[in-house]
Amino acid sequence: MKQKNRSRQSTAKHSARLGAYLAAGLGASTVATPTADAAIVIIDIGPSGFNIGGLNGGVTYGESDSISNFPFSSAGILGISNFYSYGLKKGLYGNVNIGIAVNTSNSFFDLASPTNFALNATIDGGSNFTGDGYYTFFNYENFVSPSFGPGSYMGFKTATNNFGWLEVTWDSATKNFEILSGAYEDQVGVGILAGATAVPEPSSSLLTLVAGGAAFARRRRQRAA
Repeated sequence: MKQKNRSRQSTAKHSARLGAYLAAGLGASTVATPTADAAIVIIDIGPSGFNIGGLNGGVTYGESDSISNFPFSSAGILGISNFYSYGLKKGLYGNVNIGIAVNTSNSFFDLASPTNFALNATIDGGSNFTGDGYYTFFNYENFVSPSFGPGSYMGFKTATNNFGWLEVTWDSATKNFEILSGAYEDQVGVGILAGATAVPEPSSSLLTLVAGGAAFARRRRQRAA
């Protein structure tokens, strides 16, 4: 009897998790198979972490840097360029297996076109990800991305298919950018809302709906038996 109760509690948690994402605007295909212990993980961009929080990612003018195991082991390598080499490349790019969301059809006229996500915008498999810096840079040769003001976010996807966001600013006039914060969803294949730092909590009405649905399903099974 106790085992059955634990099984029902686990099912309710999974259903509540799914419902919370649906209520937050994420589609069922985005949510994939939720687990009770899934969570949003904050990325430490400060000196005690990846140390990319300074102006232009802390990279010296005319140089670039590769951030290994970003944002966790085996997730990929994030590249940061500060007017490095030919092409005046400035911004972020997927060095190894990191995809960054862009507004592009991969045409010549779409260079320097990283997607600017607003707060609570959905970052998931429906976004257009590429590791090609020509499109993810803020600046490449004469192609310059529009400014990213306060409350702007870039979306990324890891080699393990985890989605995340980076809060950034980019001034197209001064041509400086800054990474302010970041987070990722630890559940593979599950989308994330730009700026989200916690998994949406199911409302009391949602919990009531889930519980009612589970009770109805049990009654139907009992009648069939």
